[in-house]
Amino acid sequence: MQIRRVFRLMGVVAGLAAAGSVRAQGALAEEVWSQNFCQEAVSLAQQHGESPAVLNQVDCQQMRSNYQPSYWQCVIAAMKANTSMTLAAAREQCAGH
Repeated sequence: MQIRRVFRLMGVVAGLAAAGSVRAQGALAEEVWSQNFCQEAVSLAQQHGESPAVLNQVDCQQMRSNYQPSYWQCVIAAMKANTSMTLAAAREQCAGH
């Protein structure tokens, strides 16, 4: 009886550890997507003629954990809808959403 309880407890612990690992992987994947969308937004701004000096200040690696991928998708959509919109203006517009 005691052995069964120990094995059950070990199974529960292993399950919790696996769930924590999945959550950590999900968070890492979200950060990678966020970084990729940020880089896409910077590239789009560059294509629209924004100053490289301004765009070089955007550090997508550092910001990847601060912004959701949906934020960057909003920024990209705003810049595609209005090709004269700067990256800063699109970011400001999307920050309120």
